[in-house]
Amino acid sequence: MASPQLKIWGTLYKEVVTPDLCMFCGTCIASCPVNVLLPTDDEKPTIKGMCVLCGLCYHGCPRVELPVDDIEELLFGRTRTEKEKSTGVIRGAYSVRSTDSKIRSIAQDSGAVTSIMAHALSRGFVDQAVTTGMREKEIWRPKPYVSSSLDELCRTARSKYTSGASVSGLAEAAAGYPNAKLGFVGMPCQIEGLRRLTTSPLGHRKLGERVKLAIGLFCFDSFKFNSLFIDFVQTKNQIPLQQIEKVDIKSGRFSLSAGEKILMDLPVKDLGSYVLPGCNKCQDFCSELSDISVGAVGSPKGWTSVLVRSAIGEEVFKSAIDAGVIESKPLSDVKPGLALVEKLSNKKKENQAPYIKHRTAGQSLA
Repeated sequence: MASPQLKIWGTLYKEVVTPDLCMFCGTCIASCPVNVLLPTDDEKPTIKGMCVLCGLCYHGCPRVELPVDDIEELLFGRTRTEKEKSTGVIRGAYSVRSTDSKIRSIAQDSGAVTSIMAHALSRGFVDQAVTTGMREKEIWRPKPYVSSSLDELCRTARSKYTSGASVSGLAEAAAGYPNAKLGFVGMPCQIEGLRRLTTSPLGHRKLGERVKLAIGLFCFDSFKFNSLFIDFVQTKNQIPLQQIEKVDIKSGRFSLSAGEKILMDLPVKDLGSYVLPGCNKCQDFCSELSDISVGAVGSPKGWTSVLVRSAIGEEVFKSAIDAGVIESKPLSDVKPGLALVEKLSNKKKENQAPYIKHRTAGQSLA
């Protein structure tokens, strides 16, 4: 009788990376015990060294297997109801902003994420937080950072709209702070990678279990950095990346700005050729497996929509409210509210799902 085939890096490369299912979340990189899996500037993981055939990378990849029902039971104590089918489990929905005007001035929208995570750090819910900033010598190319203070969190504020293998930062945090409780902020695919780590019987579960608070961001598409920022923005349109102070996607438009000056403004649909291929298989718009989900959709300008999902998410959120670091109102009291979040969530679920062994009810297999 033939022995079962080992599921190792070569298998993952063949099944996920080669057919463009990879989201460049960085979970495989974080899982590697000998640090031979590395990120590349082409938004793909690569191996540089001797593989020890442990299989942790393969069994931690959310594109191989994602048992959403099991994850929801573990995180929330139940699976989503029919009413929550499009958005995932929700304990409370709010429109939120930071009460600190300095944080709001450097934030993408309302400063809610920075303020909530900074509060979690200050109150000991977490000891270190992994968030996504930019490379020091290559502005706007994303890179994960480990932060332990508000000042350090602020250097990673604002959206980048390209993927930077952010989950890989968990390995750095775990190695540098062996006993620390970790916080994490990431896009839906990165949250999925984190949750796959936590639940995979053959994956690096201990690493995933170190994360005590996961804040997920709304995301419809992520773009290829080289193609969009280097080739299109900087080379074709002659906009030096150093001039850009903010990148934004609102109301179907992609804009670049420096202070009040608009450097570029065009329909986001014109950027279809720059979308990371794996995004075309993603069905999660509002980070359904996070403790707290945050995004501008549904709230007025200067505020963000916050979906509180888990018990720890609710505890941290209420603590931040009580401490006065954020202010909130029910999302049902603002327009367009949760209805627009549901609409975009349903639209993203029209994407053809990648082939995975185990997925939640109602989500199709390719």
